[in-house]
Amino acid sequence: MTITVYEGTKKHELPFNEGETILTVLQNAGIQSITAPCGGKGACKKCIVNAHVGEEGGPVLSCTTPAKDGMVVEFYPEDRFSFADRFAGRVFPPDAGLKGYGIACDIGTTKVVCQLVSLESGELVCAVSGSNNQRIFGGDVLSRLVAAEEGHADEIHEQIILQINEFIGQLCRQADITSGDIRILAAAGNTIMMHFFAGLNPAQISTAPFTPVSLFGEMKKSRELGLAFDGDVYLCPSVSGFIGSDVLCGILTGSMAEGEDSMMLIDLGANTEMVMGNRDGMIACTVDGGAALKGSLLDHGMIAGLGAVSGARYRDGELILDVLGAGKPTGICGSGFIDILGILYEQEILDEMGRIAAADETDSPLASHIGEEEGRTVFYVTKDKKIYISQADISKFQMAKAAIYAGIRVLSEETGIPVSRISRLLLSGGMGSFVHRKNAALLGMIPQECMDNSVKLGNTALAGAVSAVLSEKARAGLSRIQGMVKVIDLPTHPSFSDEFTDGMIFE
Repeated sequence: MTITVYEGTKKHELPFNEGETILTVLQNAGIQSITAPCGGKGACKKCIVNAHVGEEGGPVLSCTTPAKDGMVVEFYPEDRFSFADRFAGRVFPPDAGLKGYGIACDIGTTKVVCQLVSLESGELVCAVSGSNNQRIFGGDVLSRLVAAEEGHADEIHEQIILQINEFIGQLCRQADITSGDIRILAAAGNTIMMHFFAGLNPAQISTAPFTPVSLFGEMKKSRELGLAFDGDVYLCPSVSGFIGSDVLCGILTGSMAEGEDSMMLIDLGANTEMVMGNRDGMIACTVDGGAALKGSLLDHGMIAGLGAVSGARYRDGELILDVLGAGKPTGICGSGFIDILGILYEQEILDEMGRIAAADETDSPLASHIGEEEGRTVFYVTKDKKIYISQADISKFQMAKAAIYAGIRVLSEETGIPVSRISRLLLSGGMGSFVHRKNAALLGMIPQECMDNSVKLGNTALAGAVSAVLSEKARAGLSRIQGMVKVIDLPTHPSFSDEFTDGMIFE
C-alpha cells in the first residue's frame, strides 16, 4: 500500500502499513514540509494537508487521518520570515593568523540560523535561516523528546544534519566560495537540540534525574557528524538538561560574568530561561513558557512568519497591527499576542483575572472588537473577524507569564539580589528582541523596576556561536561560565507555588 505525496516539485511514493496515519508515514519518510507543533497529538490543529482518494477529500489533520492506499497528499505552503540573524552585545575579535571561513549555527527549536564569518577579519559575510526541519516531530522540545523515546532519535538527527548541510551549500554559493574554504563550525542551542545535532539520544533528559548524555564544550571533526565540509566543529557547552549553550552564549554576549553589577538575562520563548548574578556566580532556572509565547497552540497562533501579527499599537481609538511582510495578517505570533493583551488591559477590556469584558461592560472604542465564537467571548484582532483571541488563549498566557513571574522572584530570593538592584536586564531571543517592553512589564512578564534599564540583545545564541568560531578566548570564556552557573529546579522550590499564584493576576 502506498500514498503519493507532492512536496513542492518533488513527488514521493511512500509505502505504509495498515493503521498508520498520514503524519506517521511522512515522519517515517523524513518529509520536511509539514509542521506538527504538538507532535501528532491532535491538539494544535496545525498539521493540515490536502488529502484525496479519487474525487473525494480535502483539508484534513494528518495526525488523525489514516493513510489509504492510492491517497494523494499535498502540502499547503509555509511562508518563512526570519529576523533571527540579528544581534547586539559583544562579539569577540578573531584570533591572529586565521585564514578561510567559519560558520556559526543557532540550532533553535523553531528556527535554524547559519552565518558565514571571515576568520581573518571577523566580517559577517552572509546568513541563511529557516524553520527547523525537525518540526514534523513536534513544535517544542518535549514533543521531540517523546518522539526520541518512541524510536525516532536517529531520524531527528538526520533532519538537522541534512538541513545544516543544505545551509552550508547555500552560504558557499552566496559567498562564491567552496566547502574547502570552511575551517570551523560552532553550534549553539538548547541541550536537547544539541543532543540531536551531535547524534545523541536525549530521551533520558525527560525523566528524573534529567541527566543529559553530554554537556558538550568540545571539538569534533565535521565528518564525524556527517557535515559536508572538512574541518572542526565546536559544540558550545551547556549547564544542564534544560539550561543549554544558547543561555551560556547569552551570558557571554551580555558580559554578565565579568562585572560586580548584578544582571539578569531572560530568553523569552516557549521555553523561557532566566539567569541572575554577576562575576561572583549566577543562578539559572527554566520555565515552560507555553505555546502561548510561540503562538503554536493559540486558536489563531503561528510562528513569526510572513503574515504574522508581530506587534500592535493603540491610536485614536483604533488597533494598529504590525504584520511581518506588511501584507494581509494570517495569524498571531507571540510578540503580537503580548502587545494586544497589553492594550486590552490598558483599555480595561481585560480585567485583573484575565477575563475579557462583554461589549456592554466597557467604554473603550475597541468594544466593537468583542464578540462570540462557539459560545465563547473573543476579541477580534482583524476587522474581517477571521483572526481572534479567545479566553482559552488568555488562560494559556496567564499560566506562562505566572511561571516567568515566579522564576524571577525565586531567583531574586536565591541570589539575595532585590529586583530593584538589577543594574541591567538583558532580553534575548526573537521574542525578547521584538516584544514591546512596556506591554511585557504591564502584564508582569518582566519586572516594572527593570524596564528602563533593559536592553534587547537579539539572537545571543548566534552571537555567542560567532565568537566561538573566531576566538579561543571566547571558547574558554564559555567553559568558565559553564562552571559558574548553578541551576535550580523551579517547580520544587518552596516559594514557587505562592509566587506562581501571584503571577496569575494582571496588575
